[in-house]
Amino acid sequence: MILEVRYENFRSMTKPTVFDLSAESICEFRDSVMKWNRNKTDEYRIVPLKLLYGQNSSGKSNLLLGLQILKDIISAGRVDIPFTVPYDELVNVNCKDQPISLGVSFIHEDRVIAYDVCFNEESVISEKLSVNRSVMFDRKGSKLNMAKTNKAVEYLDEQRIPSIEINEKQFKRYKGSDIFLTRGFKSLIAPTLAGMIQDYFEKRVFIAMEAGNALNHPLSVKNEKEVSAFLKKVNLNEPIDGSVPLATGTLRLIHFADKLYSAIKEGGVLVMDDLDIAMDPNRLIPLLSQLHDPKINKNETQLIFSTFNPVYLNKYFIRRDEITFVTKTKTGTSMKTLIEFANRENNYMRKYLKGEYDTIAPINYKALFKR
Repeated sequence: MILEVRYENFRSMTKPTVFDLSAESICEFRDSVMKWNRNKTDEYRIVPLKLLYGQNSSGKSNLLLGLQILKDIISAGRVDIPFTVPYDELVNVNCKDQPISLGVSFIHEDRVIAYDVCFNEESVISEKLSVNRSVMFDRKGSKLNMAKTNKAVEYLDEQRIPSIEINEKQFKRYKGSDIFLTRGFKSLIAPTLAGMIQDYFEKRVFIAMEAGNALNHPLSVKNEKEVSAFLKKVNLNEPIDGSVPLATGTLRLIHFADKLYSAIKEGGVLVMDDLDIAMDPNRLIPLLSQLHDPKINKNETQLIFSTFNPVYLNKYFIRRDEITFVTKTKTGTSMKTLIEFANRENNYMRKYLKGEYDTIAPINYKALFKR
């Protein structure tokens, strides 16, 4: 489960910005909240759904892209890689000479893991890893500090502990573009812990940033049984074996359902930009609703997506803390949840369309068509 994602100098996020997925103490779908606690002082409550609303260029996609870039870095083990978006377009336009900072906190295998990396186009500026609030290592350029406290050492592979000081001394020999997490830390000190973190991002974090992905490749369905049953349930009986051409909306629905079932099986995180383009919300909403059912969402799956469709703004479908409104200000992207604007009521959609949530401004089209 992802707790939060952190950004600085990344696209529209000039200042330190936190994308928070924690749950508030409200009554809507109370049983759907995912809970984790290590002790009385280390308790977390996380929402299974998070919807992002905002105008074009407000920063919705940037929030999701930051997680994609972080996943790419952890998977590759380096920062000097060809990202899906060139580095020059990732760094904030007003601070090109400053590095990008990205970080994430998540829960996996009974551990709260926090990882942050600050980097430029060629090298890592700083890097830090914490587990259950204990700092494992803190890197500043070519200087590395490894934690040696009993609390930190308990997360390391016992037979590797004597190599901590040796690895600190050898660190200057490492390539500046390599992240220490998957370099010395994984190979010499904590292969189990570092491997678990890398495995989490590679196998449990599913990200689709391009709305047209489902249309650019041959139809390939991993969860054929589940997807076929879902399509029949929503009165779509078209075959999914690629034998007949399918409508754009049907293709996208199949693509999404397949990814969601994979995430539910793995207990992963599914992140999708512009999720519902060309899809019928009457078919989509019942599928999304499954994440609020703890009997179905037993592995505590999360779904994060951006949308323009106001149909989800309904108290019978969503928790107020599962809606985040994204706006672009003079200082960058800012976020507020629906809780900050409204008590529980029936008219979220009407107020949203009237521009009462600082997301869309009312437009006077009559002025455009005056003769």
